[in-house]
Amino acid sequence: MNNLQIEVKRHELKQQYLEAIEFGNHSQDGNVTEPTLKDVQTIKGRPGNHSPLVSGGVTGKYERDLASPGDDKEPLELKDTEHQELKVGIKSNGQKYSVRTNRKRFFYPNEWNNFLECLASPKQKLSFDILINTGCRYNEGYNIRKRDIDFERETLTLKVTKIKAKKGQKFPEPRTFRLSSQFLSRLKDYTKDKNDDEKIGMLSAPALNIAMKKALIKAGIEDFYMFSLHNVRKTHGNWLNAHKVTIVNICKRLGHDYNTFLGSYASADVFRDNDRKEIKEILGDLIE
Repeated sequence: MNNLQIEVKRHELKQQYLEAIEFGNHSQDGNVTEPTLKDVQTIKGRPGNHSPLVSGGVTGKYERDLASPGDDKEPLELKDTEHQELKVGIKSNGQKYSVRTNRKRFFYPNEWNNFLECLASPKQKLSFDILINTGCRYNEGYNIRKRDIDFERETLTLKVTKIKAKKGQKFPEPRTFRLSSQFLSRLKDYTKDKNDDEKIGMLSAPALNIAMKKALIKAGIEDFYMFSLHNVRKTHGNWLNAHKVTIVNICKRLGHDYNTFLGSYASADVFRDNDRKEIKEILGDLIE
């Protein structure tokens, strides 16, 4: 094979790996099951693979794609890319990574609706339905169990929450907040065959990250590289803020103090009247 043929073959194999992670194992009835640990390790164990979903050949562990390189102590040199708000670099172990210089990107409601239409499976849509209607962190949503939903009072209690060690927390602090009647109705359907102790059934983080990037590209969102799962949480907060929900209420839902919300989440109100109408249709009677 010449070099071009090798690169084409490598690209095809990469796509197969990504699809294996995203869709997991298909049962005879066509339902999608969560990818196994072995599936996830297939991607993790291949440093230097070029993701066909990321412009410019940004590589590394896919679940960390478009995220900061972490708390590594080694000095990291970042280089510009064709995208103004995306930098790339290579660690001393050869692993490539990318960093977004602006993490406040959120969905406009029309973008969100187009994005949802481009998701490939019911389980993907369930996962993002949970994230956009609660504003929870991925790990908080992944650990929701049926017993955490109070269908009578129309509330949800997040029991697995982020421990804020810098603020002296030693144990997770549960958060309880209201859900819209429309989302609650879907939760009843999602959980009708589950025991009280069972999780709702969100996809794993690697699978959901891959599904997100593919749907963003398919939906024609040009700056897809600016999104991660956490940006859905930022979207939730900004949508509530656009409808004049009190900052206290937003912060209690998100589990943040005022300064954190203002500094890392809130954006200027750029929504038009039609945007607010679409937001209300998505979030239902969560917005009065």
